[in-house]
Amino acid sequence: MKAKQQKVARTKAPYVLGVTIAGRTVYAVLLKREGDGLEVVRRFTRQRVARFASVQQGVPEVKGQEAGGDFSIQFGGGGGGATPFLKSEFDLSGDGAGGEQAPPASLFTMELTDILAECREAGYGDPEVAFCLPSVELAYVELRLPRRARVKDQETGPVDRKALLELLEQQVGTALEEEQVAFLPMTPSDAETHRFLAIYPRPSEPVTATLQALKAESNRKLPRTRLFETEVSLYLGLVRTALRQLVPEAPEARSLVLRVGSDDTLVLFVQGETLQHAESLRSLTVHDTPETICSRILLLQDEYGIGEVAYVFLVGEQGEADIQRSLEVFFPNARVENLRHYLPLDDQEIGPGSLAAQLAALRLVGDPDFLKAFEPVNLFPSSLRRRWELPFGWHVWALYALLFVTTLFFVWRYLTLEAEIGERQERLRRLPPAIAETDARALQARIDSLNARTQQALRALDVLDSLLVGSDRWSRSLAQLSREVAAVRGIWVDSWSPRTSGVELKGSAVARDRVVELARRLNGVIRSLTFSEIREWPVYAFVIEIPLPNELPEPARYLREQFAANTQATQSKPSNP
Repeated sequence: MKAKQQKVARTKAPYVLGVTIAGRTVYAVLLKREGDGLEVVRRFTRQRVARFASVQQGVPEVKGQEAGGDFSIQFGGGGGGATPFLKSEFDLSGDGAGGEQAPPASLFTMELTDILAECREAGYGDPEVAFCLPSVELAYVELRLPRRARVKDQETGPVDRKALLELLEQQVGTALEEEQVAFLPMTPSDAETHRFLAIYPRPSEPVTATLQALKAESNRKLPRTRLFETEVSLYLGLVRTALRQLVPEAPEARSLVLRVGSDDTLVLFVQGETLQHAESLRSLTVHDTPETICSRILLLQDEYGIGEVAYVFLVGEQGEADIQRSLEVFFPNARVENLRHYLPLDDQEIGPGSLAAQLAALRLVGDPDFLKAFEPVNLFPSSLRRRWELPFGWHVWALYALLFVTTLFFVWRYLTLEAEIGERQERLRRLPPAIAETDARALQARIDSLNARTQQALRALDVLDSLLVGSDRWSRSLAQLSREVAAVRGIWVDSWSPRTSGVELKGSAVARDRVVELARRLNGVIRSLTFSEIREWPVYAFVIEIPLPNELPEPARYLREQFAANTQATQSKPSNP
């Protein structure tokens, strides 16, 4: 079956506190992770003081005749059907589990707070807490679902949890919180029916009410709760561990788990490793004689047609030895064992009522191989999860943000200034020692002198450039003419002669368009074009006038540009480095 409850991951906390309630007593066990093993650090026992979550009391309805005489007390919905044999006394897994008006929850706020305070004072910090809910405050409802109904895989697929929840709500007649309902698979009644045991807390369940009371008090902090377990699922997991050690070759052996407490007696019948039947007998307590307890168990076994058991596992609060001897007499063919002996701990001195608390703590810190035998049950409501809240409002966050931005700005400014200082220092290191040690006025005088020399050199260059203008026009024109004649082809130049505005070219071409192309390339003007035939080939004689460039030579222009760029860069630098 797919479980949609909260997953309980194995905690890494150094200390885990398991807490349970038995009658008017609160039991707690503190476990410590010690290397690869576990150690019981301390056990706590507190007697509860009667405190209730509300003043409303659950009073059964009383019906009688007005004139006096006999009267009858009716519980629940008042159905008129007959009650099966021992059903009203033994069964808490029927349809009427939620029909009564529930009494208010009994709180143990003071006791839980005292235990947590003692852990802190002893140096154990704030341990994670796992609760085992008392069996008398849980409702047990047996559900029967056809094997073919809402099954993911018809052969071995899990049953849909939603279908079980709908069936449970129809049976109890009220809506339930999905995260606070656990479904334990049971042995099938026949080949066509699934059986599940639904477990959910009653309204009078004290653990949830206590945590809600702590949450409502502003001056108290919620414990680090991670787990709400049940006795049925915990004892079932421990029985599986015991059976794997005792009879690994016979997994289908039937076992009986008997937990005798001050409020009720919990009875579990297990077929192999699967739960067969579960009962919480409120009429049987630790105050009854061992013979009475054993005889009631035999009656229960006969009522539900449960066969002979091979193993009996006992958990008792007091008088365990007497109960164990009676069980050996009433179940002569069964092996009677104390269930606490199969805990994975060296310390076996477990006080009354603390086994469930210790198992709940082991669910959080136990060995993964040991935890494989336990069902993933967790009835802890998410509304009680402890949330980390800051003791200040949004304006403090705004101040933090402003402080962070301001700090970031000044750090950036510091790094920027540091980089500029380093650059200046590097520039000073590159200067000759004589310049680096000169005072500012002498250095400024030298800079002014250099600037004056630079201006004088620029004026001299202007004069030199005026003399160089046009000095290379003939060589440049001749080079250009050679390039263009070679590019046009089919044309040759016979002579050229200077003119006032340029040069006059005379030559011949094999086609008229060649003459036009050469004139276009040289930016010239065609003065004449004469056609003639030489050996039956057309020849065009032409006269073209081209302009001569009157510009500064390229080397002089390049040097002047480089000098101007260097002068501008020198003048843009600060005069006082």
